[in-house]
Amino acid sequence: MANTYQKLVRILQLSSILIILFSAIAKSQDCSTTINIKLNNINGGYHIGQKVTLTSKSDSKKYEQSSNNLGEVTLIVPCNEIYDLTIPNYANRIEMQSHDGGTMKKTLTYSATMVENAKNFALTDAEKASIDKVAEKLPDSTVIAGYRMATPTNPDYFVSVKVRIVDFANKPIPDEQIVLKGLKRNKRYIGKTNSSGVISLFVPKGDMYSLSFKYHKDYSSVEYRYTKGTTEVELSISYLGTKEIERRKKEEALRIAELDRSLKAEREKFELDCKRRKISLEEGYRLEWERMRKDYKTDDNVIIDVLNRNKWFEKLIVCDLTGSMQPYSVQLSVWYQMNYKKEKNLQFVFFNDGDQKTDDQKIIGETGGIYYSPSKGLDSLGRLMSKITANGDGGDCAENNLEALIKGTKMANPYKEIVMIVDNNSPIKDIKLLDKFNKPVHIILCGVNGGSILPDYLLLAWKTKGTIHTIEEDITSIAKMSEGQEIKIGKITYRIMGGEFVRITDV
Repeated sequence: MANTYQKLVRILQLSSILIILFSAIAKSQDCSTTINIKLNNINGGYHIGQKVTLTSKSDSKKYEQSSNNLGEVTLIVPCNEIYDLTIPNYANRIEMQSHDGGTMKKTLTYSATMVENAKNFALTDAEKASIDKVAEKLPDSTVIAGYRMATPTNPDYFVSVKVRIVDFANKPIPDEQIVLKGLKRNKRYIGKTNSSGVISLFVPKGDMYSLSFKYHKDYSSVEYRYTKGTTEVELSISYLGTKEIERRKKEEALRIAELDRSLKAEREKFELDCKRRKISLEEGYRLEWERMRKDYKTDDNVIIDVLNRNKWFEKLIVCDLTGSMQPYSVQLSVWYQMNYKKEKNLQFVFFNDGDQKTDDQKIIGETGGIYYSPSKGLDSLGRLMSKITANGDGGDCAENNLEALIKGTKMANPYKEIVMIVDNNSPIKDIKLLDKFNKPVHIILCGVNGGSILPDYLLLAWKTKGTIHTIEEDITSIAKMSEGQEIKIGKITYRIMGGEFVRITDV
């Protein structure tokens, strides 16, 4: 018996070791990117023994290694992050983005005296003042005729900048208007790119410049320091393009108009049916809710699947209850029926975009139609949902999501997690209120097709450091993303450009 007991103990100990080992292996298999950096000396040979540092812009964590006798370093870093690259004997600033796994290579070729040379080219205070004096006399706005600016009489005071605008396929964007503005002196340079996507201009040294487009202000920035001699630089910018943006805006407006017409027609048909049956709208929605719940069967179990996958505790569920969301409200009811007895401190906020208000009566932040309820059981939930849906007449399909979050969280008792259930086909009408809300939001998207997500919801998750959830995926890394990074959802890739999420692959 004693031997049997000792064997059992050894088996349990071995099992514990294996669990720890496998946990460590699993942890090590989290997404990582291998970055190989090679430091070549422009005069031959390599830069040996230089400490290369990658500093994450999301959490400031550093990844360091000294270059070997071939000037090489190999750093393994988390995927999909942006890093500042610094080397003691390299004078310029560089940003690098780690891709979604795999290996990246970067080669830098420079002089061993690069830092010293930069100091030698530094200007005295008197020389800087001379540049400032010339710059001060320039007009506040300079419109460039053609695509090439005339060379100034004192070119050493200026930086010759060749700006190239390309699309996501690296093809030139012609006839794209840009505005390059000095942040210190407030001087603006306005012009359009040629057929090669290029515009050439001269801007005074000693200023930080922001590059703006028609729809994206301060899209990118670059610093041109005070230096001696002639300075020529090339600036390559990847952009969607104004014409493409306007094409997408028109396409989205047509989609929204068609959706509005469809929702209005469905509502009118339902109202006529209720009149024929001599019942109120609220009663009609309640009967429909009961019928759909009892006969519940669908291939799209997004709400149930996401809530079962993610163990969020003491939830405040904020749910859109406009007409398009009726099938999903039934799905929420089915989940609630199965789980409400074991859910601690479950609360609900529902919104219908303004009750009976017409579109012209809906004021951003004061649209209304927001209702709160603690968990009271299935019948109570059904009656409340029916009332809220009946009170909202639809109107435009854009919704007051931010108002619901801001006011709903104030209505609620203490909670731990915010879960928002929304119609992926309906834009956020009050997205401008985003800077007034900073609590993490777990967003469950209903009606996602192939990864096509409205950028409003990506922006909401990113800015609040929340998460995005579809029937297939839990996207939890979005909170750590930075400007210029990409994320793939389903078959579609999005990139943060100018503080917005932009689709860079075709739907």
